[in-house]
Amino acid sequence: QEKYKASHDSLTGLLNRDQFYEDVHDMVNKYHDTTFYLICSNIKDFKFINEIFGMEKGNQVLIKQAKLMASNPSERTICARLMNDRFALCLPREEFDEKRVADSIKELQREFSGNSFHLHTYMGVYEIRDRDEAVSIMVDKANIAADTIKNNYDCCVAYYDEHLLEISIEQRRLLGEFEPALQNDEFVMYLQPQVKRDGAAKGAEALVRWVHPSRGILTPYAFIDILENAGLIYKLDLYIWEKAAQKLAEWKEKGYGSYHISVNISTKDFYIIDIYETFTGLINKYGIAASNLHLEITETTLMTDFEKNMNIIHKLQGVGFRVEIDDFGSGYSSLNMLKDIPINTIKLDQVFFKTDAINAQRAKAIISRILNLTHTLNIHSVAEGIENESDMKFLQRMGCDEIQGYYYSRPLSVSYFESYMDAVNKK
Repeated sequence: QEKYKASHDSLTGLLNRDQFYEDVHDMVNKYHDTTFYLICSNIKDFKFINEIFGMEKGNQVLIKQAKLMASNPSERTICARLMNDRFALCLPREEFDEKRVADSIKELQREFSGNSFHLHTYMGVYEIRDRDEAVSIMVDKANIAADTIKNNYDCCVAYYDEHLLEISIEQRRLLGEFEPALQNDEFVMYLQPQVKRDGAAKGAEALVRWVHPSRGILTPYAFIDILENAGLIYKLDLYIWEKAAQKLAEWKEKGYGSYHISVNISTKDFYIIDIYETFTGLINKYGIAASNLHLEITETTLMTDFEKNMNIIHKLQGVGFRVEIDDFGSGYSSLNMLKDIPINTIKLDQVFFKTDAINAQRAKAIISRILNLTHTLNIHSVAEGIENESDMKFLQRMGCDEIQGYYYSRPLSVSYFESYMDAVNKK
């Protein structure tokens, strides 16, 4: 009994990590003529299951996942719970049935997903070539493969190759440089103007660039997903919110008290940060109006924990903050959301304007109806991603309040943005 307890996980009954490493090493060296797969699984944002539904529901998910991983019993199959929501499996390559695994994962997702949480289990597969390689390294490589589909809900199995290792090393290098970069102010706030129908510009969306000492200016595509996956995006968000508040205070002193800046709030910020205390703290610290610091959230963020997040939003609006729904129209319940949520602004997703000629008229018909609806509901509208005069003039005719995109300006450094605003508003 003591030996069993020392080698097995108490919740699922599977092997623990140390025993798994030992048994896999022994097995792959025992069956020299067999090609083995080492498979690792993970559940995206598992800690949120415990926070939203409680530990009991979280344990049910883990037990079900353990049964899924151990559903192919044979003398050459070894299964373990490595830690938390991470499981591992080693079996002969010919015994691995990807379709059966994918179907089982989808069944698990259907059972535990709901309106407030979408369960996503993903697996990485590593083909063992070097039998003397440390099993811990094999696990790392399988996890590297899994991480490539962490945010892809249409895919649940990925295979390792050496190129993935290079990508992983690059990502870890960036993560290692992140904290020093924050301390050295290498992250710089850029501003993309939001232009009104009459051509005036009174505000912008805050974006970020990493002015890297050796790689030059890095756009968000190079690092945002990496920080999201590492759970560090909240630190960058806090940094940019502070920069935005500082700039608004400076503009107020210079007589530009009507200018606004919109900042983005990510889904995980609502779990890690006290959003209400943070933003009320910023306006008090810098003596700025809450109405000048606009808060952009996505529909997905709202729906993750609807009641809790709505309570926070109502409190923020009570202080005077304006709440904007970013990427409006890309979600699945946008119209229903307009009914239930007293938002101040919608930002029309650029997907409406990135369409082929066949669907262009349908897209414009939808946009015109949405804008009519915003007028009726007294909701401010901003169209983003606008790149040509045709789309700009159409939006003006339809009564869109503000337009943001390369047609007017790409994201600018603060000094260039201020020059741009002076030039535009003097016309």
